[in-house]
Amino acid sequence: MRTEALTAFKRCCDAVSPYTCVKQALRLTSEKLTIYSPSGSVAVDVSSRTRFIITAFGKASIAMATAAEEQLGGRLHEGIVIAPNVAGAKAVPNLRSRVFHGARNNLPDSDSVAATHEALKSIERNDSSDSIFLFLVSGGGSALFCAPDGISLEEKLLTIRTLAANGADIRVLNSFRQKLSAVKGGKTLNYVKKGQVVALLMSDLIDNLIQFIASGPTIPQTGSMVEMSKALTSSPKWTSLLPARILNKLQDPAPSSVKPHNIIVGSISTALSALKEYLTNQGYDAHIITSTLEGNATQRGKDFAELIMSPRKGLLTALEKFSGSVKGELGEKVALLFGGETTVVVRGSGKGGRCQEMTLSCLATLASSAKPLPSFLFLAAGTDGQDGPTDAAGAYITNIDVKRDIVTQATEYLETSNSYQFWSSYNNGQNHIKPGPTGTNVMDIQIVLMDFVH
Repeated sequence: MRTEALTAFKRCCDAVSPYTCVKQALRLTSEKLTIYSPSGSVAVDVSSRTRFIITAFGKASIAMATAAEEQLGGRLHEGIVIAPNVAGAKAVPNLRSRVFHGARNNLPDSDSVAATHEALKSIERNDSSDSIFLFLVSGGGSALFCAPDGISLEEKLLTIRTLAANGADIRVLNSFRQKLSAVKGGKTLNYVKKGQVVALLMSDLIDNLIQFIASGPTIPQTGSMVEMSKALTSSPKWTSLLPARILNKLQDPAPSSVKPHNIIVGSISTALSALKEYLTNQGYDAHIITSTLEGNATQRGKDFAELIMSPRKGLLTALEKFSGSVKGELGEKVALLFGGETTVVVRGSGKGGRCQEMTLSCLATLASSAKPLPSFLFLAAGTDGQDGPTDAAGAYITNIDVKRDIVTQATEYLETSNSYQFWSSYNNGQNHIKPGPTGTNVMDIQIVLMDFVH
């Protein structure tokens, strides 16, 4: 099961390769730029005078820019790529675009701000009626495309850390980011006065809420979007955590005359489909249960434990906790597949991430129960290869890990939000999943494999 699950995870990450998604999406002729996506196609008129300016940011920025440069060929005029500053990061010599690095540990920093400033100068310098600004946006873009407005970077960091530590999900976090930024929430469009805007997006959000992908820098804010943002940022649950100085700086975006084309070219649905195809070929009765898994990571770990402890005939009922269902009776060898993004409430000074915490919670719950278990595997991992501020994507467990004497230790690590250290030391780190940065980001996946025969 271990090999099958880890191979399946790799297959799902490969399926949402940003390079492939962009390469398949863009087609340029002498008369048109056509963008293809799962939801249809968009065509933009071009002429011999048309020039393209790339602005790419996010964990997939280098791969997306590489594909875009290949498709645009000699029509590329200038490009700025802002990529994560991770171990081994370096400029890509084959790119014509200038490459900047920032956001070490997945948090905005002075390098992010400086790179964003360069990107904005590029936009203003090249703005003309012959320009098409091609934005390539992926998860992690909020930390890389960063221009605090009215507050310092340190104040913005503290704001986001405070909200995240108290369980704020990505919609809440990005709503606050938008209101404290000069580029997020559609504000980047205000830097374009004459040119056209086309944005290709790799979605890392539940339900593909386009206004929250990388905090929506190229998304005009509709009335419903503004209302949603207002409801989230005015809730006492969050405003009570922040000082008046920050609350007084929250700003809505100014309207822009630019009518951009924003197109999603990759999402969690593609990744889950690849998981299902691979595991079906391995002989599993594979089912996609949900692509919108949310909630607290620790609680979801307990829910997965309850699912694993359910008898075969009780699985359909157990799946109701995940708002999922399966038609008909499940087979003897089952693969249940989930996607989404949970949250963590930080309870100590430890180090971890939602996938590692979820798996640890699942293990602690299983180990504290005397219920019989089928042969099983549970895996939770982030498709970006980076679960929280760590170098691990997640972790997995099987029957051999469920030991009564591990409950106390697992619980102690959970209570201090120190799941990374647990998985680093447990079993010599063998249960840790460390593929390195995958270059993509379409949220997290969870795999439950169960064999009711062996």
